Amino acid sequence: MEEQDHELIERYHRNALNAVELAEFRRRLADDTAFREAVQLHEDALEAVRLEGAAMLRARLAAKGRELDAAADKPGSRWLWWLGGSVAVLLGAWAIWWWLKSNNPPAQAPAMEHRSIDIPAPTDTIPAVSPPEKQPEPLPKTPDRQRVFAAQFQPYKDPSLEPARRGEAEQSPSDRFRQLYWDGDYREALVAFDSLGASAKNNENLLFLKANCLLATGKSVAAGDLLENILRNDNSRFSAQIGWYLALSRLHAGRTKEAESLLRRISADPGSPRRADAERLLQDLK
Repeated sequence: MEEQDHELIERYHRNALNAVELAEFRRRLADDTAFREAVQLHEDALEAVRLEGAAMLRARLAAKGRELDAAADKPGSRWLWWLGGSVAVLLGAWAIWWWLKSNNPPAQAPAMEHRSIDIPAPTDTIPAVSPPEKQPEPLPKTPDRQRVFAAQFQPYKDPSLEPARRGEAEQSPSDRFRQLYWDGDYREALVAFDSLGASAKNNENLLFLKANCLLATGKSVAAGDLLENILRNDNSRFSAQIGWYLALSRLHAGRTKEAESLLRRISADPGSPRRADAERLLQDLK
């Protein structure tokens, strides 16, 4: 593993890659197994430092060192030395397609009332002609926001978040939360999140995944409030995605004007990875 690859991975986790570098990074995640493993192990190391403390990290480093000593003579294992202190389990975040179906039919214009017409008896004078009854104007067609939301919402997926299952070691609370999220068990993932320690509950990367769970279970108001707070702090590596999911949460909650304002802002940003999605959703809302 080249030193420039190490720097590329570190800059990715700092959200410092430009568009060209990010495209190359994603291509290598899909095509290069060794590089994907390196990304996953680096994420484990960062998470271990945050959540488990120096003492537990030293214990895991010693175990990984023994593992690397045994593999040192095998071809292709050199790159493991750079990440020898990384924690082995990455449980992160992407879930299966969630397709919400709405059974609400579009609003229909009220049917006109049928009225009987009384024919006046013949008279010697010409009766006055009454003006024709004004027909009710049809109601304007409005998009079914629940159906539009269901067509657009997918919980966030990043190839580097796929869990790496190694051994039968007991999962930590944060590992269990991210595994449930990846498996698409969003309700259980929310229960697991509540069992995390205070430090993990304040981790804005994990909070972003929790917001996706809330959206997937119909809790759009809570999801929107959480995403708005994460966006304000601007301390998550998913910051480029947060505006899109905040717009979806506002749409689901019926706050369509706010959703449209967010979508226009995203569609006007040439560097946003959700620019095309925002433009398509704005068309659907017309």
